[in-house]
Amino acid sequence: MRRCFVVLAAWLVASCAWHRSPPKLYSWDEKSATFRWQQGEVRLPPGYQYKVGSGIDSFAGSFTSPGGSLIVRHDIGSMAGAYAARDGALFFEERTVAGARVWIGRKDETAPNGHTTLMAVTFPDSGCANFFLWPARAEDAAVIDSIARSFRPIGSVRSEPTCNR
Repeated sequence: MRRCFVVLAAWLVASCAWHRSPPKLYSWDEKSATFRWQQGEVRLPPGYQYKVGSGIDSFAGSFTSPGGSLIVRHDIGSMAGAYAARDGALFFEERTVAGARVWIGRKDETAPNGHTTLMAVTFPDSGCANFFLWPARAEDAAVIDSIARSFRPIGSVRSEPTCNR
């Protein structure tokens, strides 16, 4: 029994010592308000705070405005789908930045806070990254356009098939 324990302990130590850390999925520079993920980067207005969220099959997080009145969320990954999509949109616009598509959309969708208009920007060629909010006031939606205008793709541009749904 003792021998089994020693062998098991040695195996655990060896496997942990040789285990490499996964690549960092993101970086947040609070000073410049720049958020970077593996395939792109955006800027938020000054003063926002970032918090990593939890996603089942994607990378989630949120940015909170000074004073906490506005929360911009992100959902990044091929299983996230496209929050800003042409289908069912009240408004949809497509732009291109350095060969990468940028989709901006607005649709009716009830949020946990009771607001019913979802504003989103999706980067379907840069990891299927979505940045979205349910604005309380019409002028709050301007932050989505600001994020869209600040976008810069990183690395090769390739479409995620599941992002186009």
